[in-house]
Amino acid sequence: MQTRESTLSGGRGVTLHTVVWEPDDPSTVVADVVLVHGYGEHSRRYVPVAEVLTAAGFRVSALDLRGHGRTVGLRRGDIDDFDTLVDDVSAYVDTVRTDLPLFAYGHSMGGLAVVRLAERDDSRFAGLVITSPALAAAESIPAPLVAVANVVGKLAPGLRTIALEGDAISRDQAVRDDYDRDPYNFRGKLTAGTGRQMNIAIGAALADAARITCPVLVLHGTADRLTAPVGSERFVAAVSSTDRTLRTWPGAYHELHHEPEREEVLATITGWITDHLSAVGGSTPSK
Repeated sequence: MQTRESTLSGGRGVTLHTVVWEPDDPSTVVADVVLVHGYGEHSRRYVPVAEVLTAAGFRVSALDLRGHGRTVGLRRGDIDDFDTLVDDVSAYVDTVRTDLPLFAYGHSMGGLAVVRLAERDDSRFAGLVITSPALAAAESIPAPLVAVANVVGKLAPGLRTIALEGDAISRDQAVRDDYDRDPYNFRGKLTAGTGRQMNIAIGAALADAARITCPVLVLHGTADRLTAPVGSERFVAAVSSTDRTLRTWPGAYHELHHEPEREEVLATITGWITDHLSAVGGSTPSK
């Protein structure tokens, strides 16, 4: 697998860090995948995912979202405006887009970003892969905080609220340890302003879900304590696409690609993308 890193100008003076992974022989690429990471993390945590996808013949392009990872120009962990974050992803999609079929793959908050992007116009995409999307508040988030998030976030956007529950990302202790040690992960408390931006985006995503007509695959663990599976259920029920699939893993935590079932999860994703290549006139990977 080859790796290329670069930067891209984002909105409001932010410089986005980007990375592309592709097969050693680029001529074997049969599809492009734009990967969007979740809150508090960064694209480099998806190297194991990229290894599986490139082995299947896909080129994977990812970016560190504003306020995350190696992207600069905004305090880490902060999201000043979710629509601008989606603008960043849209601009990046345009830079990596080729004549090959293009799929968007978003995890958690990245899944929310992919949903909002597709609701603007999903004609660029051959399909959406969304894992553990942030489409409903998890039980671990205090209900009173959710209820007043928009008000507090507007009046006191810099107020620190709660930190991500690191033990909830995976049942694999090694994954949790690596997550806590990674200097590019944000381990502080979410600001009220960031929570408000995400809360508004969640409401809009569910309200506009019917705008999505392209194929959709949504994956969620039933024991996810960071994003509630009911959000995935509501979203899949609301999209207009007739090609929509919700797959759940009993007992699995938030990061399905880092769970003990990871091989089955990633095989489901690569198989789904491969199955949808013929529908858009693409070729399938050679065996």
